[in-house]
Amino acid sequence: MIRKRLASIDDSAIHRLVVEQLVPYSRTFDPSKPITLTEIRKRLKQTTTFVMAKSNKQALGFISLLSKSHILFIDMLAVDPREQRRGWGHKLMQTAEQYGKRERCHTAELLVDDSNPKALQFYLNRGYNIKEYVSQLNCYMLTKRI
Repeated sequence: MIRKRLASIDDSAIHRLVVEQLVPYSRTFDPSKPITLTEIRKRLKQTTTFVMAKSNKQALGFISLLSKSHILFIDMLAVDPREQRRGWGHKLMQTAEQYGKRERCHTAELLVDDSNPKALQFYLNRGYNIKEYVSQLNCYMLTKRI
């Protein structure tokens, strides 16, 4: 099931997913400064976060996003490797885009590390288009009308 994040239940699992599934692709990450649970909580407080979980158990996947000026920005998306290829990423994206529509967003945007071709293809398959390459971040900016 997909539900809103419950910090006391979900944050440690989200932290693990970020460290294991997202950080390895970031070429701007400094390994001498590991990402702490406190930093993740601070970042999540600035976003709306939905999690995929079985009942009220720990998150097996999540998506964090924010809306501003009619743009939905998808900040992070990760799914536990044991749960991948089961449609959860797609369902989390649908949940995010539905949220964006309720918030009167017209466009969704996100960044994908250039070292993560699997993620890039995931978004392209869902109708996102490359808007530009952001060389300072080693990322592609993708966009989609919602």
